[in-house]
Parts: sequence; structure tokens; C-alpha cells
Amino acid sequence: MRDAGGWEEWLAFFLRGVADVGGQATETARRILALREQDRQVITAKLGRAAGNGHRIHEYLFDRPIVSVKEVQGLIGTTYPAANEIVARLAQEDILHEITGRARHRRFRYDRYVNLFDESGSQGAAP
Repeated sequence: MRDAGGWEEWLAFFLRGVADVGGQATETARRILALREQDRQVITAKLGRAAGNGHRIHEYLFDRPIVSVKEVQGLIGTTYPAANEIVARLAQEDILHEITGRARHRRFRYDRYVNLFDESGSQGAAP
């Protein structure tokens, strides 16, 4: 019965759950920041003159981790071939991965970012 003190155990259970979820969210945030910094360094070191656009695309990927070359073209305001080239370079550096398997209308995903959420959701799950 609620009036007999059972609510205290429920509240303790609930607060443990809140603390666990908060800890997982904090760890995911740390991993996101580490990934962001690691990839920023790669873009700066490997993309040369295209690094500025590479950084713009990279920041965009945190909001939309799946993109097309056409989206990238609009984002950086360049030609389709130039957008295709920078997407190819980001894929070469293991930042983007092509996910359609097609030659046209390809989509690319920021896998390492997306995977951070899969990892955090599976922590603590039963084997």
C-alpha cells in the first residue's frame, strides 16, 4: 500500500534509474567530444585547402549524420563535382561511409558517430 511506505522503495528504484541514465548520457557526450576533436584534426591535416569546407560538413553531420552529395553541394555552395570530391575524401579518411551500394543517388553516413548511440544504449543490457 502506498500509505504504508512502499513508495520509498519505488522512489529509490526510480532515482537509481535516473542516475544510471545520466551516467550513460555523460559518457556518450564525452565520446562525442573526443570523436569530434579526433576528426577535426584529421580534416585539418589531410584535406588541405578543402579543410574549411570539410569542417563545415563535419559540423553538419552531428545534426544530420546521413547525407547525399547533393546536400553537401548545397551546404558548401559549390559544384556537384567539387562536393563529390570532398565527400570522397571524407570517405577516404573513414569519416563518411557510403551506405546505398549504388552508383547514383548515394547516401553517406557518419558511422562512428551513429555507433556511439548504439554503444551507449547497449551498455548495461543483459548478454
